[in-house]
Amino acid sequence: MNASLGALAFVPEGMEIEKRKLLVDNPAKVVKDVSDEMIAWKTKGAELYQQLPSDLHDTLKECEPLREESRQPAGPSHSKKYNTWGRQKDSEL
Repeated sequence: MNASLGALAFVPEGMEIEKRKLLVDNPAKVVKDVSDEMIAWKTKGAELYQQLPSDLHDTLKECEPLREESRQPAGPSHSKKYNTWGRQKDSEL
């Protein structure tokens, strides 16, 4: 990983970015170094995201449309498989 950009970060043409930096804002600015722990967390999240289509395909089944009175939760929660970066850092302290 050379650098990580926050959502909607605008990198001006010609901006030199050191390796393993996190950039945010408009125009982009470096806010911190990207640690090994951040890379591991991001990799785990990407793996979970990439697994979602397969999980959907494996569990997809034909069904009747939901009626207003019979609404149920949309599906399994992934919250136990994956923590936000803040929760991940807090759990390591």
